[in-house]
Amino acid sequence: MAEQRTYTGGRFQLDIAGYNVAYLKKFSGLAMEADIATNDLGTDNQQKKHVANFKWTGGKATVGIGMGKGMNDWIAQSFSKGHASKDGQFTSADFDYRAQSKIEFYSALITGVTVPKLSGDSKDAAYFDIEFEPERVKWSKGGGEIIQGKLGQKQKQWLCSNFRIEVGKLPTTRVASIDSFTWKCAIAPDQLGGFNESTKHPAKVTTPDLKLAISYADHQAWADWAYSWFIGGNRKESDEVDGAIIFLGPNLKDELGRIDLKHIGIKKFSDDDAEANSEKIKRFNVELYCEKMVFNMKEVDA
Repeated sequence: MAEQRTYTGGRFQLDIAGYNVAYLKKFSGLAMEADIATNDLGTDNQQKKHVANFKWTGGKATVGIGMGKGMNDWIAQSFSKGHASKDGQFTSADFDYRAQSKIEFYSALITGVTVPKLSGDSKDAAYFDIEFEPERVKWSKGGGEIIQGKLGQKQKQWLCSNFRIEVGKLPTTRVASIDSFTWKCAIAPDQLGGFNESTKHPAKVTTPDLKLAISYADHQAWADWAYSWFIGGNRKESDEVDGAIIFLGPNLKDELGRIDLKHIGIKKFSDDDAEANSEKIKRFNVELYCEKMVFNMKEVDA
């Protein structure tokens, strides 16, 4: 008789600040890991090893745009203030959706939010990658409760092709793609004597640059700005502009959410590589810096 199938990797649930995270595609991390100290001993050519400290590795969640209030607020507050501390819980279940184990984490800080490459020719569903580091973690056995009713449904609203971008008053309707980018917050651990687990503190926020590929039909307006910026020297703070990346529904009209961009300037302006007898659409590339991003997603029904 075949062994009954009990465990599977596809039954899980994540809660942040008491709210279920919907559209959760993947979850990884929160493993126990030791720092190993070594001792070289006199005439013995074999090292002695022992555990100096141990830590829980960071967590990573891949979520859709309808992620729910807990995760949404956590990201928005992190972008706004540079950091935000939240508690959460990850539950793994068996084939029948009964909880088998739980990992509770406390005082977690987001260390990275990655937006996928947005491209007009993409057919992929779009997801954010959220990385975080908790200060304290607790593992426990699950109580067998059913989690199926809380799992997020399959995401249908947001594709990597459903977007538009605004950059000051520049023409942006022919932006073909925006490369993937990651907002980061570096974390500084503080190991205290007498405690196994270190406290975690935000150290530095890095707002990413943006790389756009744009149809050559809009080249002149962007080239004029680049010439004024680089050659004309008009690149003071007052010359910077604001903008936004807007995520759209299937009809390409309904706004699902946005990332507002503050104090945008040009980092690099270049054409695509020339290629003889090529029939590719001619594009030019613009790399932009911005000083701050504001995360603002709407609640989306499944």
